[in-house]
Amino acid sequence: MAKKKKKSGNKDCDTYVSSGESKGEKRKHQQLHSNDQFKSSLAQLLKKYRGVAANTAPPPIWNGKIGGQCNFLTPQDDPQAFRECMKKSFSGFHYDVRDSLPSSLHREFDSSFAGMEQGGLFLYDTVQPGKRRLTRTSVTRTLVGDPGSTYKYLGLRLFSHPWVDVDEEGDAIDKGHAEQANGSTLRKLGYSGKTTSALMTMGLSNLRLIERSKSMLQKYVSPHISPPGLVGSADFNLTLVNKMESTSTKRDMKKEVSYGMGKISVGWHRDSGLKDFSSIAVYQTLKQSSVNDNDSCSWSVALRAMDGGAGGPLESVPPLMVPLPSGSLYYMLDDFNHNHEHAVIAGSGGVRYSSTHRVAREGQGTWQYIRDKIQIFSSGAADFDLGKGIVTTNLSSRKRRDKLVSRVRANEKLMSEIEFEWLRQWFVQGKKHALLHPYWSRPISILCDSFSELERESTKIINLLETSWNGLRETDVTEDLFDVLIESLSERSKLRFYWKERYRDPIFGGISLDERPFSCPCLGREEEDLDLLVSKLRQWRSEFVAFNVSEESLDTGREPGAKKRKKSKKSKSGSMTKKESKRTASNWEQLKVNLKG
Repeated sequence: MAKKKKKSGNKDCDTYVSSGESKGEKRKHQQLHSNDQFKSSLAQLLKKYRGVAANTAPPPIWNGKIGGQCNFLTPQDDPQAFRECMKKSFSGFHYDVRDSLPSSLHREFDSSFAGMEQGGLFLYDTVQPGKRRLTRTSVTRTLVGDPGSTYKYLGLRLFSHPWVDVDEEGDAIDKGHAEQANGSTLRKLGYSGKTTSALMTMGLSNLRLIERSKSMLQKYVSPHISPPGLVGSADFNLTLVNKMESTSTKRDMKKEVSYGMGKISVGWHRDSGLKDFSSIAVYQTLKQSSVNDNDSCSWSVALRAMDGGAGGPLESVPPLMVPLPSGSLYYMLDDFNHNHEHAVIAGSGGVRYSSTHRVAREGQGTWQYIRDKIQIFSSGAADFDLGKGIVTTNLSSRKRRDKLVSRVRANEKLMSEIEFEWLRQWFVQGKKHALLHPYWSRPISILCDSFSELERESTKIINLLETSWNGLRETDVTEDLFDVLIESLSERSKLRFYWKERYRDPIFGGISLDERPFSCPCLGREEEDLDLLVSKLRQWRSEFVAFNVSEESLDTGREPGAKKRKKSKKSKSGSMTKKESKRTASNWEQLKVNLKG
């Protein structure tokens, strides 16, 4: 007799307790979850009881054999072996064919894809795998999701289009009641009527996929994990929508070389930037395909098992190639993305549209995050007068100096974050990209203004340090303040050099002018020689150290010879930061050990 399942009261993890468990086991599980319910988020519970993506174990090994000449399994060549391997080593992968889905879902996706196409939202991305030269993606895509969300992959940050109405701050309106929204605020921002309808429709489809994915989790995953019911999230907050050409249209497509599966539209990968144990749902449809069903089915999703969360391909498990006809919806549930990779094998007919719904880590990748961080930082400005190098709060001299150093360090870090994680990521994608993303017009403007204000504060402290060696006793300047600027500006100089090289990549010469990088109005001083400024800071630091050593010697009444010797020794290392001096001393000690050996 089937075991009846009873839902627990823990809303965070949708815990299900089997009626076939002993009373002791029930109490143990209920106590485990009730104790944590108000103390931990779902992410914390998952980390505590199931670990993290990187240490996920490999999937179970299928011990069967592949017949014939293929290096992979398909349902056509060996149906039984395919099913057995799928069940054993790819258990988190499931799919619904077209006829098993409601017709309303197909209509919604068809309408949304058509509206995005008409609005010109699909663009090629210029990405940088590793530290190699830039490359152009073989597919066009766009990102849609919660207002202010972004998705970063291969060195490029994608900025999303909102799928719900937004307020003046860029936040969602009635996020929990998306079906009641009408898109008026998106049209006010500058989206056309048809584009707005496409985005809002995608938001509705996302809600349906959340519901279906959660049902799949409870059916296929929840009963088989420990603790029972502690599954990852399926509350999708964005979708990456791809448009892929077939092999008959795009003839320069690369081959899948590892297993000989054919032409590959999207290479082997695990989706990155997602919450651990979160599920993925992908809807796909084919347009302009021939009537022949073989063309419709020739597009496939390839799967391969990996040796754990951080390992390479698991050689003992054959990869699968899963043909999916138009209108299919497939799921990669819970930890499947941790220990499996997937790829898209191109078909010979039709244009493939796919919508990959994910649970992205909000963390540092949303407009709300960087906006709030700036506001919190600005709220503390009243405690400082950086032009005079003083802390205005009533603290001991040591605490004032430490607080000033922390303030300047935070200022420099925030400057670099805004410049390299947001502004340059936006302006490198061109004017066409900017025009197609009206939601981001105001946020980018605010980020520019914030950067300029932070830069002014940074300039104040630099000007102060230039004259601090003259004996400005009424300041809270210390050697640590020099060190913060030297380290921050040195790192910023390296990052700016990297971005200059990126702008010079020849790939931009082969694309239209409106898709090439364009200048950011608030980065007008980016051509300044930061290395020269760092050199000056080192000189001023040395003078500051020498002056303070001299003053200290006079105050303590030491004999002139001792004062002179100490000053000379300090002056030699005064241009180095404390970290550099420590590293140099450590290297010298290691050298002495080596010489003795």
